[in-house]
This record gives sequence, structure tokens and C-alpha cells, in this order.
Amino acid sequence: MATLGIGVLAILSGLVALGIFLGIASFAIPSVMGRRVIEDDGRQRIGSIAEAQVLSAMASDMGRMFDREKGDIDKLIIKSGYVFQTPEEYYARRILFAIVYALVAGAAGVVLNLGFIITAIIITVGLLYGFTYPARKVQRAIKNRRERIQDEMGFGLEQLVNLLNTGTSLSDALAQMKDFGLFGKICDTVSTGLQTSKPIDNIIKDVLNSVPAPGQLEEFLALVKQSQVGGQVQTNAMRTMARMLRQRLANRILEKGGQAKVKATLVNTMVIVMASLIIVGVPGLVLFMSIGFF
Repeated sequence: MATLGIGVLAILSGLVALGIFLGIASFAIPSVMGRRVIEDDGRQRIGSIAEAQVLSAMASDMGRMFDREKGDIDKLIIKSGYVFQTPEEYYARRILFAIVYALVAGAAGVVLNLGFIITAIIITVGLLYGFTYPARKVQRAIKNRRERIQDEMGFGLEQLVNLLNTGTSLSDALAQMKDFGLFGKICDTVSTGLQTSKPIDNIIKDVLNSVPAPGQLEEFLALVKQSQVGGQVQTNAMRTMARMLRQRLANRILEKGGQAKVKATLVNTMVIVMASLIIVGVPGLVLFMSIGFF
């Protein structure tokens, strides 16, 4: 029995030591260091001291070993707006968050005295939740950027059409949109490409690779391409698209408002029910106890 206890203790000690090491390795890519990137054969890598690179590489390799991200993680990070600066940071953060959530879950199990089995279960849940957190963060950022583009296009396209109707060329009109949020930056990218005589197909490809493009943005870029090939800007189609996007935004705002109203009603109902139980239930309970019912 003593031998078994020593063996279990040795295994647990090894796991704790491994967790501490991986935690330190994950911290080898802090946010400030993650922004220090240099070009290396056309790819971005961390520009830091050799020791940090070794630690971060070990942590990121561990993240890849457990579960390699489906799809091209480089493109996903770019489309998310660089919520993680590099794929190495993404995979290293998997290990870090897994350890942190597992420790928090374990501490909660011990404090609440939930028992070994229940504590082990919530530690496993915390481990899995933390491990998948970076992927959810990337996907959430991509979704938010896609919705942001759609919202900005509803008003940006209207402004663009107004500029075109004044006789401004498409390239100049797009350049004047550069301060119009994320959609404005896309317009500026297209304008810069047109002014440098870059092939329109390459311009569109660069844009689609840099942002999570909704269908409306792809349609807009197709209209830009058509104007370069056919020589005529389809302002009516752009105006129609702008009107539909503004209506979509209005519907989404109304939907969120309705959801908030339902939640507020539910909270108010729960408060009223709890207050009623306290007002009516407590005196009733006291009365039943006084007559020996309980």
C-alpha cells in the first residue's frame, strides 16, 4: 500500500512539474513579444531571444500534437485581425489556457469538497474548455469582423455612390473612403491597387485573404471588377445593396432589443416570484412550525 502511495505521488508530482513547465513555456510569448515579428522567407516569425523561441516552440508543438487546428490557421489568424500574432502563439496559448482552467476547476472542487470523482470530472471539463478557448476566440473575432463589415457597408456604399454621382472616379472615390472603418480600409486597399495598375483579380484575392468577407463584400468586389472590365460603375446595384444592408442592420438591432426585453421580463418575473415566496412563504413556514406541523 505504501509502495502504491509513493507511485501515485510520483506520478502526480511529475504531472504537476510538467504543468508548471508548460505554463512557463506558454508565457514565453507575451503580447508585447508577439507583436515583434520579422520576415523570414515570406513568413512571419517571432523576433525574440533564442530561449524564448525554444520554449514557445515546445509549447506550440505540444498544442499541435494534441489537436491540429482544422483549416489554415495562418489565414484564420489574419482574418481574425491578429487576435494572436502568430500560429506559434495560438498553439502555445492552448496549453496555457488548458492549465489555467484545469487549476481553477481543481481548486473549486477542493474548496467545495466535491469529492475525487466530481473534482476529476470538472478538472477534465476545465482542461478541455481552456484548450479550445483560443479556437473559439479566433472564430468569435472572425464573426464580429464579418458583421462589422456588413454594418459599415450599409452606410459606406451610400457614401461611395454619392461620390461617384458627383463625377469622382472610382479609384478616387474608394480612396476617400479610407477613414470609413474596416470597410473603408478595404476600399483604400482596392484604390491603391488600382492606382498601381495591379491586376484586379490579384487585388480581390488580397482583400479576400485579409478579411472574413461576407457575401455582400464579394458582390461589391465583383462590381468593382466589372467596372474595370466594362468601364461602367454599377451605382444602382451598389445603392440597392446599401439599402438592403441597412435594413439588415435595423432588423438585427430590433432582434437584439427583443431578446433584451425578454431577458428583462424574465428577470423581473423571477424577482417578483422570489419576493412573493419570501413575503408569503416565510410567515407560512413560521406558522406551520409553531403548530408543530414540521
